[in-house]
Amino acid sequence: MPYALLSVSIVLEVAGTIMMKLSEGFTVLGPSVIVVAAYVVSFSLFVVVLKAVPLGLAYGIWGGAGTALTTLIGCVAWGEPFSLYTGLGLSLIVAGIVLMSAESREKADKGAA
Repeated sequence: MPYALLSVSIVLEVAGTIMMKLSEGFTVLGPSVIVVAAYVVSFSLFVVVLKAVPLGLAYGIWGGAGTALTTLIGCVAWGEPFSLYTGLGLSLIVAGIVLMSAESREKADKGAA
């Protein structure tokens, strides 16, 4: 359940970031309201997640996945550049999340034994 809540938190954080761009410096009301609401709910869920998931792992996944998703959405929705460096950077983010998750699972398995 904590990882499902973390996923929702990530999606809301990404939605808030997208709306931030659409708010045009908080001059457009609808997207501006969604920014605030999305971030409040995202952070609230993240606090709940932290009760069950180690801080470093949770924040690594949250920040990394959010960065990767917003980068991809920026490239698709607004034609922002996607270069070899962007692809390599995203690959490193994903690899880091996988490594941190593996370490966390390994520690949990040792603790359970």
